[in-house]
Amino acid sequence: MPNVLVLSFEGFSFSSRQLYPQLLPKLLSRATVHESLTIQDALNYVSTGWPSIILIADAVITYEMEESQRLLGAIVDFTKQGCTTIFMGFTAETVDHRRLNTIFKEEFDLRWRVAELTRHDTNLLPLDEFMIRTKCLVPAFYANALFLGKVPTSQIVYSGTSGSALTAYAAFTRVGLGKLGFIGDVITPCHHIA
Repeated sequence: MPNVLVLSFEGFSFSSRQLYPQLLPKLLSRATVHESLTIQDALNYVSTGWPSIILIADAVITYEMEESQRLLGAIVDFTKQGCTTIFMGFTAETVDHRRLNTIFKEEFDLRWRVAELTRHDTNLLPLDEFMIRTKCLVPAFYANALFLGKVPTSQIVYSGTSGSALTAYAAFTRVGLGKLGFIGDVITPCHHIA
């Protein structure tokens, strides 16, 4: 059973099922879950090597405050050593887009960039089954999300389109020995990024 660490620092409580109501019961039936509500608690769990999966449910680790940066550094290192880390929850809705771009580029050495905050039809793309099992995923849906650009097609789980370019509602890739994912859900009305 995997150990899942959920980082919920700023108003999003994963256990309250505010954004993904069906996910928590399924997760609890298949994993050991701990929800960290403080940065120090999260640092303690990461430093022990406990989690095999980290779900980042808000944007606090992207802040430029010292303790947020310390946690981000620990998570980046731990991810590269074999952990699976996923930006999800309210992260896409609250993150500073330039800061997220910087983290993707400088911390994870990825080309991923924020493309647009909008609504799109999304489609499931074929993905390496060793990376993520897709047979239980819905083939298409309409998403209100922060979409990423410059994501290689092989790393896109669900795609939208911006002009003729594919954008990523959800992306997943290898980072060192670990994996990094992004899910762009937002719940507020969308607008285009200038």
